[in-house]
Amino acid sequence: MKEEFKRCMAELVECMSDQGWSTYPLPGIKLNNDPRMTSGILTPTGHYDPQNKIIVLYVANRHPKDVLRSFSHEMRHHHQNLTGMLNMDEVENAIDPNYAQNNEHLRKLEEDAFKEGNMLFRDWADK
Repeated sequence: MKEEFKRCMAELVECMSDQGWSTYPLPGIKLNNDPRMTSGILTPTGHYDPQNKIIVLYVANRHPKDVLRSFSHEMRHHHQNLTGMLNMDEVENAIDPNYAQNNEHLRKLEEDAFKEGNMLFRDWADK
């Protein structure tokens, strides 16, 4: 399963590049297998650290397809970072857990990541 998962991630990145996403340099990827990170219904599924260009995915007790969907979403944030869409001053000050509700620009970036990340994943998975 591990090799298949890596292959799928590589195929997704290739598909993203084919669709015009900025993906290189690739971000670091950390798979966090701590079950405490996925113990609640509304716990995060992952996050992107734009300063260090690292994607963290919470994988304990999750279906690999769902983890790949989260990967696609976070890769869209990486694209946003590489293309200058992320305003680092805003990101550094986004300590507010409701940043997506309280900051119009960051909300638009989340909307973009949900729409573009999920639709690219759906198109890729359907092939």
